[in-house]
Order: sequence, then C-alpha cells, then structure tokens
Amino acid sequence: MEREIIGASAIALVAVIASLIYLSNRSVRKAQESALPEPSRPTQLTDGIAAFYVSTVFADSPLKRVWAWGLGGRGKALVTVEHDGVSIERQGELGLFISRDALTGVSRASATIDKGVEKDGLIALLWRLGSEELATHLRIVSRSQRQEFENEIREHFGVEIG
Repeated sequence: MEREIIGASAIALVAVIASLIYLSNRSVRKAQESALPEPSRPTQLTDGIAAFYVSTVFADSPLKRVWAWGLGGRGKALVTVEHDGVSIERQGELGLFISRDALTGVSRASATIDKGVEKDGLIALLWRLGSEELATHLRIVSRSQRQEFENEIREHFGVEIG
C-alpha cells in the first residue's frame, strides 16, 4: 500500500508541475499579446524553400522567446521571398509574413534560445513588430537552398547578410 501512495503522489506532483508550467506559459503569452500587435499572415504558399522555423526572440533579449500569436512553437516551414516581404508558412501553426518595411536586417547565427547548429547554420531575420525588434531564426538544411534564399534576400531587399 505504501508503494501505491508514493506512486500516486509522484504522478500527482508531475501533474501539478505540468499545470503550473502551462499556466505560466499561458500568462506570458497573454501578456506578450497585449503588448505586441498581431503579425501579418502570409497567403497560402504552395511553393517555397523547405526550412525549419526555430524560434522568434526579442532582439534585445535573445533568451526571451516570443510566445504571442503562436510564434513560440518550432517546426517545419516553407519560406518564400517576395517583392513585398518574406512569407513563412509553418506546418501545423499559423504562418508569418514579414513585410519589406518591417525587415531591419538579416544575419547568420550558430545558436538561438534552444538550438545550436554548425557555424552560421541559422538565418536570423531581424524585424519590427510594433515597437519591438524581433529576431526570427530559420534553419535551411540544404546548402544550395540556403544560398538561394540568401540570394533572393539580397536581390529583393538589397540587404547584405552579416
């Protein structure tokens, strides 16, 4: 009987901790949503470069993930550089459109909040959402597709990738 009580207590403790994490995350998301405007959404993409959406963080606080408006989750994506901005269509999540006017820079990175890769393996799109500057990190595994994406960024926006 003692083992069953200890087991039930451990399961209850895990459930309480999971609930606290969920409530804390929901609280952060709601606070961020009240401070940040909702980002633009892309039109449905049928063609694009295969990528992984890794994270969106505050540019001045790179260890602080943006949870607002569904930007917190990682996953597969299609990215397209258009004349008026960059479209990121995420699998299973809401997509994101970063307009040409909002884009402030593009750089390469090796790590973000919870992901580390080889040198310059991530592309960081620096952009403004309301009054906040954010950094959205993408991972394009294929070297040729990464080069194609970077060339399109240079072509369309005249931005050098640093």
